[in-house]
Amino acid sequence: MTAWVPVFLLFLMYGCFCLSGGSSLLQFYIDDLVNARHWMTLDELGNLVAVSQVTPGPIGVNLATFLGFTRAGFFGGLAATVGLLIPSFFLMMLAVRSYARWRRSGLLRSAMYSLKPVTLALVLTAFFASLGMSVFTTPIPFDRWLGTAPGAEEVFALRPALVPLLPLTGWLLWTKRLSIFATVMLSAAVGVLLALLGWL
Repeated sequence: MTAWVPVFLLFLMYGCFCLSGGSSLLQFYIDDLVNARHWMTLDELGNLVAVSQVTPGPIGVNLATFLGFTRAGFFGGLAATVGLLIPSFFLMMLAVRSYARWRRSGLLRSAMYSLKPVTLALVLTAFFASLGMSVFTTPIPFDRWLGTAPGAEEVFALRPALVPLLPLTGWLLWTKRLSIFATVMLSAAVGVLLALLGWL
């Protein structure tokens, strides 16, 4: 089988679950691509997420392109991108054509209200997954703390030098209305400085 075909099928499946934006797929990527398939390490995935943040375009599409490319070259990147977008394309066409007819339906309103908490849960999952790839040295071991999984082999710890970046960038984005691009570039510059000082 051509190398890009399984990549296409895999991201076609991911595209069906891409609610609330591509960042909501982070936990899928960690569980499937890092832990189950061993396509990359968590640190490599974190680097790809960072690159996806600073390149033009939606993070989900950029990340799919990078992941596909690392697995199967140019055609892998193309296959992953197309596979991720196909479900959204057809579902949005269906939604646009049907919304005018069903927008006053109590059932549709109820469905929309029930989807909002799920979307929030996906965003929070992506948030905690990002913490495990940046501020902490490993994914946050919720399953170990809750007693639903055996103890992890890796030591869970903070990266102290990066901890202040989280509230600082949140403050800059929320209160100072600093642009996302400027915030990302500032954070990258701080990371370079910390690396030069030997703190990372």
